[in-house]
Amino acid sequence: MSRPKVAVIGLDCLEPSLAFERLAGSLPHLEELMSRGRWGRLTSTIPPITVPAWMCMATGQDPGQLGIYGFRNRREPSYGPPATAAADWVDAPRLWDAATGAGLTSVVLGWPLTYPAAPLKGAMVSGPLTPPGARDGVWPPSLAPRLERWAGGEYLHDVKNFRTAPRRELYAQLELMAQRRFAVAQGLYRLYAPDLFMMVEMSSDRLQHAFWEEPELMAGHYRLLDALVGELVACLDPETLVLVVSDHGARPLEGGLAVNQWLRQRGYLKLKQPPAEPAPLTPEMVDWPHTQVWADGGYYGRVYLNLAGREPQGSVPPSEAEALLARLSGELTAMAGPDGRPLGNRVFRPQDIYHETRGLPPELILYPGDLAWRALATVWPTDDPVFTEGNDSGPDGANHAQHGVLIAAPAAGGRLEGAGREVRGARLYDVFPSLCAHLGLPQGRPGPGESWDWLK
Repeated sequence: MSRPKVAVIGLDCLEPSLAFERLAGSLPHLEELMSRGRWGRLTSTIPPITVPAWMCMATGQDPGQLGIYGFRNRREPSYGPPATAAADWVDAPRLWDAATGAGLTSVVLGWPLTYPAAPLKGAMVSGPLTPPGARDGVWPPSLAPRLERWAGGEYLHDVKNFRTAPRRELYAQLELMAQRRFAVAQGLYRLYAPDLFMMVEMSSDRLQHAFWEEPELMAGHYRLLDALVGELVACLDPETLVLVVSDHGARPLEGGLAVNQWLRQRGYLKLKQPPAEPAPLTPEMVDWPHTQVWADGGYYGRVYLNLAGREPQGSVPPSEAEALLARLSGELTAMAGPDGRPLGNRVFRPQDIYHETRGLPPELILYPGDLAWRALATVWPTDDPVFTEGNDSGPDGANHAQHGVLIAAPAAGGRLEGAGREVRGARLYDVFPSLCAHLGLPQGRPGPGESWDWLK
């Protein structure tokens, strides 16, 4: 019997309601895999965002175990700007580390949080946080000249200014990026014939933020990705187990919730001097000795206590922290929207949802309107408005959603047990233990995931 092989094809932000429902019948390659394998919605991390979700998938660890709660993280108890997550923050073994330790060959392409590329048995091309012109995004370095040759031009780690670039130019760049990444994927696979192949394509995420309200363009790019997946799968060893996955989904964005404005209204956040015009909250604006709470924005909200003994000018005694957090959670959960009806906020305590909480997590994680609204860090000259129509980081038609896509099937010919049936309850955390079991690899640190018994 030949040694098991695995190919993980990640399509960032691919939305299951589109892939499985609205575009049913127009994605033949994905649907062919679904007919021979299993498919369903994949519950993402909290929060459902590229970083840390893809690295949680690759390690089987939750964000608290990694100490990575988003792209930007507090690394020390100061009021300074948060640090951008980097590959060297990850100290848990990744799937390709386990494979290398077992003597297996791996190819890793475009996986977020892999810059700079690290040595392994095989090859690595780093992911979307790779700086332009970086020379250390490829391992082995001698592989770099092949990328442009395979791609037929410059290899694109990501597109620039996906919220503000000219529309048609951006759409063309998204198509070009996807085509070139999949061309490189085929080149790498043919060169290395790996036991483990793992890639992530980012164009699906950029597409939905920029073109959510243009369904024909959305459908066209989904069809392109379907064709590219089909071409890549056709290159694989027929018995390779293929997983097509997304780290989260997408949903329409209704507007922005200015969390710091709301905190000002409630008296939790005090400013020395309001800005003359709307601006992101900065440490210099804040009257820290009289501030109890502040927030950072993004696809979700991060709420921090100004804790005495931790922050430089902390005002909340540790003995009062629990009561304050309980009150905050209740008020945020009960918040009414601009129409007076409940907004539907969801509030999470990191210690309640993670196995451990390393580093400096936010005290509360906020899903405004269950992710129908984006969290804004902006403050205005007055304590109004709390709700806005737009996004403070540029035009955006979509926010992230909690469930991504899962499709698992043999590359060609074969069928999984229960082929064609929908999988319910699959979690992103389950990918790591399931693939370790399939490849016969040690699972290392315990995590929240469980191996899928249907993956045979």
